[in-house]
Amino acid sequence: MIRSRLFAAILLVVGLGAQVARADDEGFGRSGPYLAVGASRALNLFEQYLDSEPLLSDIQVDDTWGVNARAGYRLTSWFALEGEYEWLDGLDAHIGSIGSRIGVQTATANFRLIAPLGRFQPYFLGGAGAVFLNASGDLGLEVANTAFAGRVGLGIDVYLTKSIFLNAGAEAMLTNARVSLTTPFGSVSENGLGTLTFQAGFGYRF
Repeated sequence: MIRSRLFAAILLVVGLGAQVARADDEGFGRSGPYLAVGASRALNLFEQYLDSEPLLSDIQVDDTWGVNARAGYRLTSWFALEGEYEWLDGLDAHIGSIGSRIGVQTATANFRLIAPLGRFQPYFLGGAGAVFLNASGDLGLEVANTAFAGRVGLGIDVYLTKSIFLNAGAEAMLTNARVSLTTPFGSVSENGLGTLTFQAGFGYRF
């Protein structure tokens, strides 16, 4: 039993090594710079933080669309560093007909761990940087202008050619930014905002 498991593990390692070598030989896992752009669909994570405060628990926050762009450099077939920027078209927060719009922009420095399996290359992404927020409207919400942001994600690049690829993934942005609200009944504030973003786009490898 032990020998069979050891043999299976060796075969798995050899198989993965062969896939990596094949990706390098075909050019899909080569080192070098890349650029990518795409559309974002952001699902808000704000409400779960607001619900802990009675004055904020009735606020509803809508999902929104946005765009993302990244520029990076692939150091090896399985590791890359990149900078990512994402702009969202405002998250609408409202109680009934009274509302505010929260603008969200993020900029992070990311690393990627890539499985270089030929044309299909899944990856795990992690990063850190800043989120830039602003709030406007009649509801009276106030948010921190700038705060620390962390990013984690999973995705896949699908290569149409050695240079052109399609991308799809999901990324979570978390921050300790403060949101506050002043009403005739008092003022309240809460830390912690975030989004879950589904992304789709294309890129170019140089």
